[in-house]
Amino acid sequence: MKETQYLLATPQDREEIVDFANFVFSQAHEPHDFKKLLPKAYADNAPDFSDWHFLAKQNGRIRAMVACRPLEMNMLDKKLSCGFIGTVSVHPYSRGEGHMKHLMKMAMDNARERGHDLMILGGQRQRYNYFGFEHMGVSLHYGVNTTNLRHVLRDTDVSHITFSVLTEDKPEEVDYCWNLSNSMPVHGTRPREEYLNIMHSWNAECYVVRVSGEMKGYVMTAGEIALEDEQMLPLVLKAYLQFMNQNEIELHCAPYQKERIHILSRLCEYRSIGTFEMIHILNYPKVVDTLLSLKASYMRLEDGVFTLKVDEQTPFTIRVKDNKVSVAEEGLEPDAALTHLEAQRLLMDLESALCESRMPLGWLPLPFTMTAADTF
Repeated sequence: MKETQYLLATPQDREEIVDFANFVFSQAHEPHDFKKLLPKAYADNAPDFSDWHFLAKQNGRIRAMVACRPLEMNMLDKKLSCGFIGTVSVHPYSRGEGHMKHLMKMAMDNARERGHDLMILGGQRQRYNYFGFEHMGVSLHYGVNTTNLRHVLRDTDVSHITFSVLTEDKPEEVDYCWNLSNSMPVHGTRPREEYLNIMHSWNAECYVVRVSGEMKGYVMTAGEIALEDEQMLPLVLKAYLQFMNQNEIELHCAPYQKERIHILSRLCEYRSIGTFEMIHILNYPKVVDTLLSLKASYMRLEDGVFTLKVDEQTPFTIRVKDNKVSVAEEGLEPDAALTHLEAQRLLMDLESALCESRMPLGWLPLPFTMTAADTF
């Protein structure tokens, strides 16, 4: 019988963690170099990551690993503390030994100790249902191609719009893009010293957008676009597709991006609505208050009161009056008593927008999404 230790990593594990991830993912897929692929987490100049990696070791060697990267999401004037699960890996010779069950429990217990409000991951749905995760959030997808732009922007010259790669050699450009990132109503906290690694993870490039020589925004190949003037979006897209020699681009929008949605709905070739990632809510009152307040910023919510009990947790009451949201434990009898997965599906599932709900009109589904720059 192999003796296994389940433990939190230390700084001395740093190099072995990267080597182990490279080995497992290269064996399963294609050659991986996590220092280059995911510099915001694993680059040599990235902050120490050992205290959010959970390891299974046998004879002193890593045999399985789960990471839970801390992430602070800023949503208007509120914040959510998140833990993003990633780099889930098991040595090929150690599969079937039950390591993931132990490591996921460690990561989730640690997330509660850190005071995270929710956890996020991408993965097979039923596998992570066992740990309380479910597909949640709302993401709108728009496909725009050169034919769309040729018709909509007939005879419109975009040669005055140019793009240049964002590099540390031009700190004034990095400062500009960093400040523009921080002005978005929803964004992850991106320290200035980590900004370039964040914007170039997962093989992404970030380009500064100039209009007649002046910086007016940026485009990230992973799908994030930030512009000073949203009405410039069609022109920027036309110039960008020409610059990249591409025929089409797909953009993901959050529901609060009303102006962008209006522009793309008239411009696009196709559109669809989907979910974001798999989410596990840890702090229901905080998450509901933050996301419902965000929703109230871009649409009208019906006045109402609703008290929800989740598993054996203390019931909490949601109130909306004149589009102002409050969430607190008031000792009221619950209007609904649900299991954890039932509560998540009620609050954040797409179907809650279509199916009859006991909650007042407009409350559901709660919006949650983030751009690729903020994911693990």
